[in-house]
Amino acid sequence: MSNRLLAQHFLTEQLRDQIHQDMARALTTCGNDFNHSSAFLNCFKALDKGSLLSNVSDFYVRCNTVNQPATDPHTLACRGQLTQVTSTILSDVSHQAVELVRGHLGEEIVFSVKYADAFNGQEIRLKQIDADRMVMQMWQLRDQNLFRVLPVVIVLLFLSAWYMTRSVLKPVISIEKKMSALDASNLGGPSGLTAPFREFETLVSVFESLRFRLNDSFTKARRFASDASHELRTPLTILRGSTERLIHDLPTGSELQVRVRNMGDEVERLIDITEKLLLLSRADANSLVRAFTPVDISQMLQEMLMLDEDEIEARSRLTISSDIEPGIFWLCDKTLVVQLIHNLYENAQKYNQPQGWIRISLVRESQKFRLTIENPSMNTPADLTTRAFDRFYRGDASHTRQIDGLGLGLSICFEIAKIHHGSLSLHVTNQQTVLVTLTAPIAVLAN
Repeated sequence: MSNRLLAQHFLTEQLRDQIHQDMARALTTCGNDFNHSSAFLNCFKALDKGSLLSNVSDFYVRCNTVNQPATDPHTLACRGQLTQVTSTILSDVSHQAVELVRGHLGEEIVFSVKYADAFNGQEIRLKQIDADRMVMQMWQLRDQNLFRVLPVVIVLLFLSAWYMTRSVLKPVISIEKKMSALDASNLGGPSGLTAPFREFETLVSVFESLRFRLNDSFTKARRFASDASHELRTPLTILRGSTERLIHDLPTGSELQVRVRNMGDEVERLIDITEKLLLLSRADANSLVRAFTPVDISQMLQEMLMLDEDEIEARSRLTISSDIEPGIFWLCDKTLVVQLIHNLYENAQKYNQPQGWIRISLVRESQKFRLTIENPSMNTPADLTTRAFDRFYRGDASHTRQIDGLGLGLSICFEIAKIHHGSLSLHVTNQQTVLVTLTAPIAVLAN
């Protein structure tokens, strides 16, 4: 709106000058038809067909002081002299000097055009109020068309901005999608990312370089963990054999035998750590040897509970309840899945409370099954939900070692679930119970 008002203010005077110059063009071009009103107007309007400003000629007053007193005495007194005059001399194509005059006739401002040659008495006069009336009509027509066209212009601008933004951000969105899909297993693969514009070639190049550097770092870390675990197995096995022989040779119940037995326990702990680290490094490298077969998870859980229920209740007085839906099969590696379920079950026993309980549920949900193991726990760490699957994380127990463990069990469970296209989550409820949930697709058995 402000832009429209400013344009109208500054352009009005320019349009007045244009109308004044058109009067001079009408005088010099159509002077032969000066004494014939309709012929003169038709001649001038033919010069600029369709021009809105040409319609102001309908208000022209033609005066001829030589041949006749006044052509249109009823419209404008041609005999009156203009006062407070400002004039400009122009030359037409025939090099006849034309005088453009602006002055006052009474209280009105009048535009006048006449030949500078006093022997040619032809003169055209126009009231400024008539010129302004034509200019205002033009502004009104502009406003009417503007309000009709404005919604279309806004829509076109919006579509143009949307198209330009989408085109410019397309490579950025593509890089974002590629980065979201990256993990340790696919960093080294081809990304298929290309720069649609030259300006984005550097960005794509930096992204690809970063991806290869990350892949190289992950590969070196996995290789180190695997090599270190593999190399430690032999000396640790030798240490275990030596401590067992030494325990056998020492006097039974002696202080030295007890110390050697404690040392042997630590060696066993180191062997367990190396075996689990080797398993995790193979999972990271996606090189675990897997033999997928349909396994009856319902039956596996029932057998595990039947074997352990009496021992657990006798040892820790835990109450075990289960709700296991029969006939649920999982296409999986049985050895790895047994380790997965055993680790989850063992954690529920270790991190329980005196006279606590364990609740196990296995249900079918559409094309998936959901296994939940819930147990109460005391002094649950505040970051357990977010860090439960971190390697070597054991909360406060990692410092006191009151509970036997390495902090690798849940990490291994998470990796086993992932390679079987499942998901594993841990949640601390408002009742201070720990709820572990395993979700995986159900195997479809052939009839």
